[in-house]
Amino acid sequence: MLSYGVLIVAFATTMGLALRDMRAATSEAELLRGGVVPLELTIGQALAEQNVLAAQLNHATAAKNPSDVREWVETARKTRPLTILAARRAAEQLRGSEREAVRLRDEVMPELGAIDERLRSDSEVYARLFDALAAGDRARADAAQSELVKIEADTAQRLRALKTKTEATVDRLSEQARARERRALELLIGLTALALLVAAAITLYARRVLRPLADVTGRARVVAAGDLTPRAALDDGTEIGELSETFESMVGAIRDARGELVKAERLAAIGKMAAHITHEIRNPLSAIGLNLEMLEGELEQGGDDDREKRELVTAIKAETNRLARLAEQYLSLARRPKPTLAPESLMDLIEELLGFLKPELQRSKVIATVRSETELPPIPLDEGLLRQALLNLVRNAREAMSDGGELTITLAAKDPSLVTITLDDNGPGIPDDVRSTIFDPFFTTKQRGTGLGLAVTREIVEAHRGTIRCDARPGGGTRFVVELPIT
Repeated sequence: MLSYGVLIVAFATTMGLALRDMRAATSEAELLRGGVVPLELTIGQALAEQNVLAAQLNHATAAKNPSDVREWVETARKTRPLTILAARRAAEQLRGSEREAVRLRDEVMPELGAIDERLRSDSEVYARLFDALAAGDRARADAAQSELVKIEADTAQRLRALKTKTEATVDRLSEQARARERRALELLIGLTALALLVAAAITLYARRVLRPLADVTGRARVVAAGDLTPRAALDDGTEIGELSETFESMVGAIRDARGELVKAERLAAIGKMAAHITHEIRNPLSAIGLNLEMLEGELEQGGDDDREKRELVTAIKAETNRLARLAEQYLSLARRPKPTLAPESLMDLIEELLGFLKPELQRSKVIATVRSETELPPIPLDEGLLRQALLNLVRNAREAMSDGGELTITLAAKDPSLVTITLDDNGPGIPDDVRSTIFDPFFTTKQRGTGLGLAVTREIVEAHRGTIRCDARPGGGTRFVVELPIT
């Protein structure tokens, strides 16, 4: 755009100067044709007539027939005023023209007027000359001739000076025309050189700017081959840099989308497998549980000798219940949660949950508190599903603080459309290399954990159109942050 603007300005300037010179040339041509040249020709004619008259006057006293001389001289004297009048009219045509012509007019008009006046005042001298010639008075004729020669010589000198001024004006106007022609040629050459210079600069600039495009093209080939690792984008402030940044963002988005797709496919496969396995083991577990209850009932009727048998039955029953709960977790993972949303008080839900878990928390010496930074409106949620998700998070915090500790649940509204639930514990914390995978199914750091609790929790939160993340808590411990939409 800058180069285009430079060329436009240069072209406009050149065209403006060319138009100005063209108008000036047209004006000068009209001036020369209609004023200066006719004036020069007329003055030249007057000077020629004056020279002829002066030549005849020099031989007037020696003429054999004075009457013929007188007739010729009188005819010439009648013609001269007409020529001077024509010159004055030509000079009048210079009115309102450019400064050079106006100056010439101001110089010529008074002089032509003086010459005309001088020519009208010499009639008496010519009369004396011709009377003396007619009377044959040679002395008087020579005196009159001498006086007239001086008068005509002075007139000729004035006309010659006027002709010289007129010729000088024509020369100056011609020189101005030639100077404008040279300037136009120089401007044309300069414009051509500027265009070539701008073209060369644009070529070099385009090559420099487009050089990174080859890198982007090569990067696209690498991505097409399957490498979805984002790289640092070109940061040169140009459109190519913006394209590179957008392209790398797209690569990252494709990688994330592919990861989510792989994760979804893996979860779907795990869900199908879990549903199948759970279906296969739930019926035997139900039968085993029923038989254990019958066996426990019969052993209850026995004496102290059956105490050991009853303890064994109780242990088997506990393991059977654990397997049943494990099967239920697998089913929860296999069935994507579909919440039925209804406006509920989030504070009441959390307080009720902590009341339910109070004995469990007291046994583990965990002090749980809940507070709200702002008054929250009812939030659309599925009470049962969200209760299960929060239950998993609270139990994870309790298990992390094996020697007791503090659990703080904070509710806050970031903006009118989002509520944040923050769970802070002062346990040992989660290593950075582990934190990014704790929501993956079957990942666990517990000896007897299934690795399904946080995976199910994330499924529930995302089913509520929310997000969940795990951060390092300042001062030690772990922080889980759940964000849910208010509307």
